[in-house]
Amino acid sequence: YRNPPPHFSHFDFITFTFTCTMAMAPTASLCTHSRPRRRRLRAATTFFAGILASSTLTYVEASQEPETSTNPEEPEVDYGNHNKEWEEGPASWEEFGHDNDPDVCGLPMLSVEEWEAGRYWEGDQPVIVKNVTEGWAALKNWKLQEMLLLYPDAEATMGEARLVGETGPDDAGKNLSPVTVGEFITKHMYNPLKYFFDRKIAIPKGMLEDCHPFPMPTREFLANPDKGKTYGLSKKAKVRKTPDRELWRDHLAISIGSDLQGLTFHHHREAWNVVIFGAKRWILWDFARWKDTGDMQWKLTRDWRNSAHVTGAEWIRRLYPEPERKEEIRNFGHDCIQHAGDMMFVPHRWMHMVVNIGDTVSVISEVGLGIGEGKKPDDFLHDPDESSDDEEEYWSEDEMRGEWSEDEEWFGEDYESED
Repeated sequence: YRNPPPHFSHFDFITFTFTCTMAMAPTASLCTHSRPRRRRLRAATTFFAGILASSTLTYVEASQEPETSTNPEEPEVDYGNHNKEWEEGPASWEEFGHDNDPDVCGLPMLSVEEWEAGRYWEGDQPVIVKNVTEGWAALKNWKLQEMLLLYPDAEATMGEARLVGETGPDDAGKNLSPVTVGEFITKHMYNPLKYFFDRKIAIPKGMLEDCHPFPMPTREFLANPDKGKTYGLSKKAKVRKTPDRELWRDHLAISIGSDLQGLTFHHHREAWNVVIFGAKRWILWDFARWKDTGDMQWKLTRDWRNSAHVTGAEWIRRLYPEPERKEEIRNFGHDCIQHAGDMMFVPHRWMHMVVNIGDTVSVISEVGLGIGEGKKPDDFLHDPDESSDDEEEYWSEDEMRGEWSEDEEWFGEDYESED
């Protein structure tokens, strides 16, 4: 054929022609009973087959048009933040913002003095504390250009917020990659799959001092790290009966993310989160509500019909409007906006997720969080998809598969309406 079918390549055409021609030799030789004639016929047929194949190859090569790349190498996408200041997100505010109506948010709005006098960090209910960053040097030093000038080499990690939220940043393993503050901001910040969050950041001392005075109870440890220590039996050193994992210590984690970024549903020890620039939308869900029912965890926080783990923005857009989810959060959770200068207190094991509204920079303190030394190379080798022994911390394999049918009650057999 002068023009073989599109699915019939030149190589296929040559192979087909040569094979068919060669097949003629033994077939034709059967048409004569004379052995000499059969030998001469096979030799002649083989000779002409070679000529035909050679001619076909020459024809194809001569008629073949120069190849053009259908996938030319695309220039590398620039995801860097090259603005003078952190960007606001007016379109996202229009979609995700609200006025913290008591029927939607329902959290107490406290002053710093009320937070400290009431020792709310010892309770089991979330609260928002206003004007926490008053007097912080971070209001100047953590502006976009100033942060790049003062702290470009601060080391941490970045990864996809959806995956980091599922495992926690300490156990995200190969889903994380090392990065500095400067590299993240100037090269990766607007990549939707890159989020800067690391509890093990080797944060420079100056960055910590920019956040003084720390909110309580973290400030209490900083003022007296030896509080609660007594001399042991050897009388050589003071020891504390309370282990470090149970203390609010003097270290902060840092989160930097662009508009609509944010960790998906997760839970951990008691923590506070202060937004320095930007805003966050929070969805919080009471630990007492889901702690004994794996089905409820999965069905509220995941797209369980499709066995999918979606981003926070997609969860709010697509899953939250479903009546069962919205009713559950309205009755046993909170849906709140955290503005710059606000502190959100999240109690022990309360499930929560956040969505950034505009570029957002925040700091976090959590019970047990100690001074970071940065991640080691081995930390990036761990495969978070492998089964975990931490049954309390994360969902089991059976729960992750979502093994229930759609005709089950959404809340499972243990649910009883409290209306």
